[in-house]
Amino acid sequence: MVIIDRREALVPIDPEDNRKGALYVTEPGILAALLDLFDQAWNTAVPLGATLPEDTRTGLTATERELLRLLGSGLTDDAAGQRLGISSRTVSRHMSSIMERLGASSRFEAGIKAAQRGWL
Repeated sequence: MVIIDRREALVPIDPEDNRKGALYVTEPGILAALLDLFDQAWNTAVPLGATLPEDTRTGLTATERELLRLLGSGLTDDAAGQRLGISSRTVSRHMSSIMERLGASSRFEAGIKAAQRGWL
């Protein structure tokens, strides 16, 4: 996706094969959605080849912090995984790790403990 001056966008017709062409978008409603998508991707992006260290205060990675935020806002595992670009299986793995660190036996308990510790 290419966005120009927040007023125009080029979106591949087929993300798997960019030789099929692109869609030129100027309609404000569609642009707003594309801009939101871009901003979300930008906010969770990591420089190519870089890894983010764990937060020394919480022991959470950036992905785990964002996962907690998304699940806390009411998203399902699948929806949170899609936003983060990870599978629902990876979401479950992250949540198991977080629950273990919190000493929680359920996600509800994990949410309460994470909030009490200031992780949310």
